[in-house]
Amino acid sequence: MHTLSLTYQQDIEKRGYSIVENVLGREDVDALRTAVEHAIIESRDSTSVRDRGGVYAIRNVTEVVPAVLALHRHSDIAQLVEPILGAQAMLVRGLMFDKSHESNWGIFWHQDLSIAVRQKEAVTDFGPWSIKAGIQHVQPPSAILQNMLTVRLHLDDCPESNGALRVLPGSHQSSRLNTLESETLQQNTDPATCCVKSGGAVIMRPLLLHSSHRATDPARRRVIHLEFAAEPLPEPLQWYISGKLISNL
Repeated sequence: MHTLSLTYQQDIEKRGYSIVENVLGREDVDALRTAVEHAIIESRDSTSVRDRGGVYAIRNVTEVVPAVLALHRHSDIAQLVEPILGAQAMLVRGLMFDKSHESNWGIFWHQDLSIAVRQKEAVTDFGPWSIKAGIQHVQPPSAILQNMLTVRLHLDDCPESNGALRVLPGSHQSSRLNTLESETLQQNTDPATCCVKSGGAVIMRPLLLHSSHRATDPARRRVIHLEFAAEPLPEPLQWYISGKLISNL
């Protein structure tokens, strides 16, 4: 059982992220590792599993790994999400990223701007659209992204040498950024590196600018990426998943 600091909500509000250790116990981590490895073997040929000489991502992980979908019922995760989004918060998307010796990759500075929905609908201010692993994705208005929260659960230790997430604190407050605005923030903001031990989590706003380097000492770095939203989408749009949290607060 993790213990939240008194400044957790303030961290999310001001910096756009917080690091919380011991969200998952050792048994939970071991069970998820086993479930993920089994799913990779069973689903290697599916469109949900992306492979470049070594599996590095699973989209729709809540379908491929049912144990991940069950995490929306985990009381410690509810304690992370509900203070920010409220009691009606729901799980709306799940991904799994995997760095290793065979699949050592980095990613440029970016914001998470797309959401997964059940089907394409003509709704004002939603777009552009794309299809990822057979599922419709769309970029919604910034107001929706501002009412979302991402929980990145680490199944392995992730020091800086293993390609830890880098963030620009406070960059979530600028809403959706164009290229020039993003570059200006990169030049004027000191990045923070999110080193996390197995069982810990990075909690962040989707609009926070973030990136990662290739690992200099690569080892397994499995991260379960869960996105939560505070409210339903405008009709007729629907979140692809709508797993309500079960709170023990």
